[in-house]
Amino acid sequence: MNPLDIAVIVIIVLSAIFAFARGFVREALSIAAWVGAAAITVYAFNPVLLAVAPIVNNALLAQLIAGFGVFVVSLIVLTIITGFLARMVRSSALSPIDRTLGFIFGLARGVLIVCLAYLALDFFPPADRPPWIKDAKSTPLLQRGADKLRTFLPESWKIKNASLDEAIQALTPAAEAQRAMRALQTPAATTVARPDRSPGYGKNESRQLDRLIDTQR
Repeated sequence: MNPLDIAVIVIIVLSAIFAFARGFVREALSIAAWVGAAAITVYAFNPVLLAVAPIVNNALLAQLIAGFGVFVVSLIVLTIITGFLARMVRSSALSPIDRTLGFIFGLARGVLIVCLAYLALDFFPPADRPPWIKDAKSTPLLQRGADKLRTFLPESWKIKNASLDEAIQALTPAAEAQRAMRALQTPAATTVARPDRSPGYGKNESRQLDRLIDTQR
């Protein structure tokens, strides 16, 4: 096993142990508390902002106070309620079942966490990933889980795994076609004949040539 395999096992085991100690009801209600706090913030943001804006002169600061304040207060209240319900289940005869379901929930959550982390590697081409990721025994399983999660992402968030070499190979035919098109559009350079600057016959050479012609007549 390499460092990635060890990290995957540690994350999944810790998540399972933590959920077993807290119980399924508390774990599920904790998630529900965060979701509920976010929903309350969405619906209560504007009314709270109208109440905070006259007190705070800065518009951005008023928005931060309204959003953060509503979320924190809602989360605290919902956490108190979920904790009370979880203690009721813990003290009942359903405690063993609650812990068992919590352990299973923790395993599933750990797998989800590591798959989400592996999904973030889509920002890096496979060829650029370090060997301890490529050679890990858990990599095929993580890749399968990341592919499943990718189906739930919006189309604009999906990232195609393409290495730099593949991108260059894909662009090479287009670049060659563009160069050929430019060569066809560029007129061929015409060569201009230069005048012959070699020296001609001198006077003496001309006289000798005339004498030679006269003797041959």
